[in-house]
Amino acid sequence: MLVNMTQSSRGLRSLSALDQFIVGCLILLLLVFGLELMLLVPCGGWHNLPTCTASVKTNGAWTDYFAIDPFWSSMPDWYVVVMNFQDFLFNPFWGLSLVMYLMHRQDTPWFRTATIIVSSMIITTSAVVFLTQAAHPGITGNQLGLLLVINAGWALLPALFIFRMHSAGRAGGSRVDTH
Repeated sequence: MLVNMTQSSRGLRSLSALDQFIVGCLILLLLVFGLELMLLVPCGGWHNLPTCTASVKTNGAWTDYFAIDPFWSSMPDWYVVVMNFQDFLFNPFWGLSLVMYLMHRQDTPWFRTATIIVSSMIITTSAVVFLTQAAHPGITGNQLGLLLVINAGWALLPALFIFRMHSAGRAGGSRVDTH
């Protein structure tokens, strides 16, 4: 049975204020993914980053990040794995998440569970990377502060997503669209 719903009842404005904020955050995360692809495609992947001479690396917005992250210039194997998880699992999940919110299906039980799992993985990998950066012998306090400011969103936004999904679970998932 098809249900005739007006555009206003299914539009962005019909989402809660928190869900609208999350949609904006998801768009931001996907824009960062696009910027990463603009770096990775010419360089041929994360493992080629240390030897890449593409102008996007040497003359672009990424130049400053290379100056503060002690691992981007050397890209050790463990960091390549973390970044590949980000590009092949986490970032596509943000695309799926955006679709789920726009379709008003964000409270679907399987999606809530997947969001909590993926967000927990991101928080964990972000913490490991930051602690490893902090332990790097050549890191300065200024670099570490900049890394924290720039990368805090990779832990804070997933924490917000987990909070949102737990809140939906406590509310009984009453906002699930069954049509």
